[in-house]
Amino acid sequence: MNYKNNSFYLILEVLYGHLIDILRLLWKKKNQVLTIGFLVGVFLSFFFLAGAYVVWSGEETRVHKSLEKYRSEVSNFYDSFQPKSVKILDRSGKVMGEFYRRNFRPIRTDNLRKHNVIVWAVLSSEDREFFSHSGINYTAILRAVVTNLVQFRLSQGGSTISQQLAKLTLNLGKRNLFNKLTELYCTFYIESQYSKEEILAMYLNQIFLGEGNTGVEEAARYYFRKPASELSPEEAALLVGIIPAPSVYNPVRNLGIALSRQKRVLYDMARNPELHPSQKDIPVKFSDSIEVNLKRFRTIYKVKESKDEDGNPKYSSEIGKYGADKDFRVNLAPDFNAEIRRFILEKFSNEDLEERGLLVYTTLDLEKQRFAEEALRIGVDSVRADLSKQELEYQSKGKADLAEVTRGILPQLSGSMISLDPETGDVEALVGGYKISNVFRFNRAEEAKRQPGSTIKALVYALAFEKRIVNPSSKIKDEKLDISGYSPKNWYKGYKGEITVRQALAQSVNTVSVKLLHEVGISYFIQKLSAILSIPEEEAEQRFQRNLSLALGSGELSPMELSTIYATLMNGGRRVTPRKIIKITDMDGNEFYNTIPNEAAEQILDPVACAMAINTLQSVLTEEGTMTLKRKEGEPFLYAGKTGTVQSPKLKSSKWKGMKGVRDVWFAGLTPRNVTVVWVGHDEGAPFPGSGSGVSGGIWYRYIQNVKTKLGMGNQLIPSFVGDFVKVDVCADDGTLIENNPEYICKVPLYAQYYYIGDLPPKRIGFNKSEPQPNSISQPNNLEEDDFEISTYNADGSKTQPAAVDSVELEPPLIDNRRVRYNEENP
Repeated sequence: MNYKNNSFYLILEVLYGHLIDILRLLWKKKNQVLTIGFLVGVFLSFFFLAGAYVVWSGEETRVHKSLEKYRSEVSNFYDSFQPKSVKILDRSGKVMGEFYRRNFRPIRTDNLRKHNVIVWAVLSSEDREFFSHSGINYTAILRAVVTNLVQFRLSQGGSTISQQLAKLTLNLGKRNLFNKLTELYCTFYIESQYSKEEILAMYLNQIFLGEGNTGVEEAARYYFRKPASELSPEEAALLVGIIPAPSVYNPVRNLGIALSRQKRVLYDMARNPELHPSQKDIPVKFSDSIEVNLKRFRTIYKVKESKDEDGNPKYSSEIGKYGADKDFRVNLAPDFNAEIRRFILEKFSNEDLEERGLLVYTTLDLEKQRFAEEALRIGVDSVRADLSKQELEYQSKGKADLAEVTRGILPQLSGSMISLDPETGDVEALVGGYKISNVFRFNRAEEAKRQPGSTIKALVYALAFEKRIVNPSSKIKDEKLDISGYSPKNWYKGYKGEITVRQALAQSVNTVSVKLLHEVGISYFIQKLSAILSIPEEEAEQRFQRNLSLALGSGELSPMELSTIYATLMNGGRRVTPRKIIKITDMDGNEFYNTIPNEAAEQILDPVACAMAINTLQSVLTEEGTMTLKRKEGEPFLYAGKTGTVQSPKLKSSKWKGMKGVRDVWFAGLTPRNVTVVWVGHDEGAPFPGSGSGVSGGIWYRYIQNVKTKLGMGNQLIPSFVGDFVKVDVCADDGTLIENNPEYICKVPLYAQYYYIGDLPPKRIGFNKSEPQPNSISQPNNLEEDDFEISTYNADGSKTQPAAVDSVELEPPLIDNRRVRYNEENP
């Protein structure tokens, strides 16, 4: 190659020449350069050191107070530990939860020797020269720098236990040079004021170990249900492995990573036997037995490894399964109380929690909570009973593989339920999962995001009403669609032709929903969804794919989010912010925190469109809808709602062996001053028999009937508002105005229906004196093989027909509920 003609090498040659010239110049003026560099270095060093000292001076008093409290905890003279409790009250003042910041004696200097195993693990992993350095381990820092440079990543740190205690005590937030230097001043202060045993004991009591656990004693009880003094080397290693990054390395969130860290810490312990405070107590041949002991550990805690559909490893275990049980003395609403406890621990300091008793006044109605728990339990049990029958049928037909799959699905079927007041946003009942107990559980009501199916159609229709594209009486055609290659199917075979918009929502006609979303505009829909859920539009764009299947519920929502959407409709289009806490006081009534109800909130949707949507949702629960509620003659009809059923795709290659069924069933119900959302399903999307009306709708109806008969219910479904509307009487048969005419016959009259002024329903034209033929909508025909009859509920709550339709097949969602505890029933 001719390098002289290569432009790249010519550029390098020119740059090299310039570099030589610069170096020659610097060499000639080396004395001036060194002097300037030295002065700049001195100035910057003085600036940062002085600035950090100013920060430390401002924090020293607070740090001294905290450290002295920590010292009193670890002192040999510290005798009794009686922290005050935090009481959680329901809206009527009943105690429904009581917990302590911690309810055990902390590790002290006089009992450190009882904690030899955890001390050995901590020193081996975090600070091997702890008893020989004076706060800063310069050798460890140099070793960490070299290791990180060699591995080209931050794989090792060099901070000592004293430095970590300083960081925990100062809690300065952001990591920057000022804060690091401030922590150095604090480290030197700690080393000068306290003995090594005191520092170590304070550190063991204050280190954060994930899942809300502060200190190894609290963490040992949370993860392993035993005191820290009784930990085995394997248990101690797992705890210590959490320290560098509690949100990443804790076994509840990422068990596979935690187990890998556990093994690393055990080998660190094996290499440093001299760090054990009593070396004679180290098991014989400890190093050679690590793998065997790890296998025994996994057996004890039922650690199971499997593969997901993509071949990635997936773990489950009983580590931390009973975690929250220790925190509460009283716990009558486990999922709700767990959220309150998490908020309290984040909001208040340890000193506040231990020195003053707190009263947390909440929005929860304990009676409604009990109704919700009972209704959900009965509903999920009914599905489990159906699965048991299905298992027996498979066995009788010789389909052992399907019977085994069904047996695996059955115990993991779960559900969630949330009930709130749309006017105030107050959460009145919250059940995060089936099996009501005091153990920690995955809160599906707030954390699980699933495809809502047809329940999302209420928002699509409301936006179509708001834009005046249609009104409930408008005629619209149920027909085959092909919009840029997208052709949605209905849950029944064929198409109904021309129907009213009210009938389309009542029967959950998929083609009409897609047609309306297409006219509303996907961007506008996502924009409104973003405003209702109070999330940035960028996040909404990422969460909800821009395609017309959104009209059928392909986006993912939590039950709490879906209840917020329906509460917005019920609230006349004003933003609803779910509220759990009313105020927090101490025992003397001093108020530390308070909230206000959902008043004067931002107007997101037009109130007339919301009222029209609620009127239309009432039709879902009449004879023309997918879930019929029989009512007593003359009784006002104060119910509205929407069913949602997401069909499980028929994939024979899936882990479910091609089993038929649904994977998500929903119901969103509306009554005066109440929105209640119910979801039933399997955490991994397994198929099961059921439907939105037959399962979730039944759970809702049982709940709301209990509320109505035992607590009472209001008499106005749609609250009063100011707007551009008129209220008229309409016939649901054909959407026409009811006429005061003996020849006018109407099978399903609807009274006081909302419409925009100037956009009234039509009068009946070409009326035939004979009674109209039953509308094809009232009894769907041409059902597909997997479809069933529409659910009908009597006034007493009994169901007269088996199950419902209204199912839609969507692409499976990405389910990543890592915090789910499997086999919750089996301790």
